Formats: sequence, structure tokens, C-alpha cells
Amino acid sequence: MTKEELNEELDSEDYKIELDRLYIMRGSIIQCLLFCYHNSIRDGISHERNFFLRMIDDISQSIISINILAKEGISNTCLRELRYLIEVGIKSCFIVTNSNKKTFVEQINEYEKLLNSSNINQINTLNFYYFENCSEDFKTEVKKLYGFLSKYTHASSHQLLERLERNSTGRPIGYEGTRELNELNNMIEKVYSVVIVLIFHSVAQYVPGDFLVEENGKTIDWYFTKSKYVSLIDEKFDYKHERQQILKELADERKRRIAF
Repeated sequence: MTKEELNEELDSEDYKIELDRLYIMRGSIIQCLLFCYHNSIRDGISHERNFFLRMIDDISQSIISINILAKEGISNTCLRELRYLIEVGIKSCFIVTNSNKKTFVEQINEYEKLLNSSNINQINTLNFYYFENCSEDFKTEVKKLYGFLSKYTHASSHQLLERLERNSTGRPIGYEGTRELNELNNMIEKVYSVVIVLIFHSVAQYVPGDFLVEENGKTIDWYFTKSKYVSLIDEKFDYKHERQQILKELADERKRRIAF
């Protein structure tokens, strides 16, 4: 592929759609993280004691860097950042669930060995109480996702052969186009939805309820309601008074929206 052909593709409507999708996902997950933070710290203690909330700055940094890298066609580094997001999300949720230490520094010291390890077996002990019948399915999907992304953390044969194949088709580093961004976006939406599920399990239950349910009872107009797991969490708040007259409408909307 020549530089002229690449520029033509990057100016195409299809590419712009994928780029807009990338930006929408970034804004949507940061919106959720900030809401969880600000709605939680009103209790006066979560700012210091909730490990996940203290990691939001680090998580946001990865999200912003993913957008910058993806726009420049540097996809493999994005995949490494996505792996980090799963790891930090699982460990943060685990620490929130298990630690009785009162300060962030005490929690870091308590779980120093866990934080320095790349192992994510802690997910096996987490109680995903929003999922009645698919908790194990969620854990399995997350572990498979993490395993796939681990191929890009080191100089694996998978990563090297993939790069050679792209070179042979005229797509060296920096020459990624619509198809490559689409594939990366598909991975991003899966990982971001995992992070969202993990933070929803790391804050008080009223927080995701406040975020997902509008004043009129409808579900927030938000990118990640397309996730089957986020949809299940939303369904848990159908007990709310403002939803009682629109339960069928909500169920139909959830079914229609689910895309991943």
C-alpha cells in the first residue's frame, strides 16, 4: 500500500466511523469512572480506603494513551495497555473486597506481592453478585481475553508472525487502516466493559444504580449498555420505583442493544 492509498483510506467515511467509535468509548468509560469516584467519596472514607478509586488516575492514563496510539496506528502497544487494564482492574477489585486496611499506602504494603505479580488468579475468588447464572462465564471470558493480550506483552512468536504478515500485505507499523482499527476497537470495547464490571463490583451498589438509571427510569444513553454484562447489571435495578411502569420496554431495549 502506498502512502497516497493509505491517506485516501484514512479520509474514508468507514475509517472516520471507527475513529469516532474509539473516541466515544474513551469518553464513555471515563464518564463512568469519574461518576463512580465522585458519587462514592461523598461518604467521607472511600477516597482513602477504596483501592479501585485510587487507581482511576492510572487507569485513565492508559485509556488516554490508547486513544493517542490507536490514532497513529500503533496497535500492539494498545494491546499491552489493555492487558494492564484487566490486570489492574482485577487486583483493585480483589483488594477492595478483601482488605480491611484504612489507607491506600497500607493496602499497597499489604498486597505488595500480589501487585508485583502478573498473575490474575484472584478473579477466581471474586463474587460477581450481579450475575446469578453467568459469573463463571464472565471469569472464563476475562481469563481468555487476558491470555490473548499476554501474547503482545513480550516478543512472542504470535506477535512477530502477525507483524510479518501485515508487512507482506503492505501494512507495516503506522500503515494500519480501517480493518485494523475495527479489530482494535472490538478488543477495546471488550476490555473496557470488563473494567466497568469490576468497578461496579468495587463500589457501593447505589453507585451503579445512580449511574445507569435515569430519573424517568430509563437506562442511560451510553455506549457500554451494549455489553451483555453491563446489561445484566442494569437489570438488577429494575426494582426501582421509577421503572415499574416501563419494565417491558426496558427489557426489549436491553435485548435490542446488546452487541458484545
